[in-house]
Amino acid sequence: MMKTKGGDVMQSFVWHDRERATGTAQELVDLLLSYSLLHKASDIHIEPLDNVLRARCRIDGVLHVVGTLPKEKAEAVLIRLKIMAALDIANKRQPQDGRMLWRQDGRNIDLRLSTMPTVRGEKAVIRILGENAPDLRLDGLGLQEKAIRLIRRIIGGKNGLFLVCGPTGSGKTTTLYAALREIAADDVSIATLEDPVEYKCDGFCQSQINPKGGIEFHNGLRALLRQDPDILVVGEIRDAETAAIAVRAALTGHLVFSTLHTSSALGVPGRLVDMGVEAYLVADALIGVTAQRLVRRLCTDCAGKGCDACHGSGYRGRICLAEVVPVGKALRKVIRNMGGVEEMKRAAAEDVLFFDDAVRQALNEAVTTEAEIHRVYTE
Repeated sequence: MMKTKGGDVMQSFVWHDRERATGTAQELVDLLLSYSLLHKASDIHIEPLDNVLRARCRIDGVLHVVGTLPKEKAEAVLIRLKIMAALDIANKRQPQDGRMLWRQDGRNIDLRLSTMPTVRGEKAVIRILGENAPDLRLDGLGLQEKAIRLIRRIIGGKNGLFLVCGPTGSGKTTTLYAALREIAADDVSIATLEDPVEYKCDGFCQSQINPKGGIEFHNGLRALLRQDPDILVVGEIRDAETAAIAVRAALTGHLVFSTLHTSSALGVPGRLVDMGVEAYLVADALIGVTAQRLVRRLCTDCAGKGCDACHGSGYRGRICLAEVVPVGKALRKVIRNMGGVEEMKRAAAEDVLFFDDAVRQALNEAVTTEAEIHRVYTE
């Protein structure tokens, strides 16, 4: 059994075992969703194995088995999910994607459903998107004080391109929105284009990519630029055309926020050049870059030994390890001349934060472990 913060008790396994499986498909799905939200899961994996249907939740970046059902329950559960997401229940041979709203405690929870045919039947993955986050701030992300100070300095300008980088699941969008909340005001127009919209913030003009409706990143950005924004948010720079428009917007008086898949902050200029943006434009547009990873924090209840509160893992919650590089005059010159990473590192001002320093501080403060940092940096 597992105690929640509110004192309620919930079973560690949310689905009954094979001998005692009961309940309708709706009840089983509701139970799984309730459990996942209670334990702050980011994703739910529902997958057919040889003899059972297995459910796993990704909590703090790691998958945990939360229950199994007999194989004969699989079809009913998948049909229930497809109905909720308005997908074709008869189509079992092609991948499908959909959205569903699930209501709990007076709140509408935004979920994304993805189905995929496998040799044992259809697998479903549910992504739990962020809810309204009115209190999201940089100092609530577990960032180092130096990282917060540098990011605030970078986003204090009126124009330029600020990029948040890292692998999938590293919290890029959360950091981006926390930065936006720092500078949001009644006299600032903020327009976003995302796929999907993960956080809904009152006061932001948020738009979502809709390929079927003809809205892609490139043409959506052009449309948003005609909406007189002060701050333009591009959910992710994925292709050359989007990169070119984002850079152009940053050079014509807009403050542009976006995310990019690179492993380090100093890898960003080369990535943009590889996408077809001229080096001199990258140098002139970039005002700062942060790259980050999320590492699990040691459980405060058991000090890493493993307990019910942390699913026996020894960790509960996560902190953000980041490197933050403001782009100053010397660094711009190196980027313009297409210098390498080591040359850029030497040209970066002293007031920067690199991963080595962030990792060293986290270990000195005993908030995580070397094993956890190794897991994140080598996965």
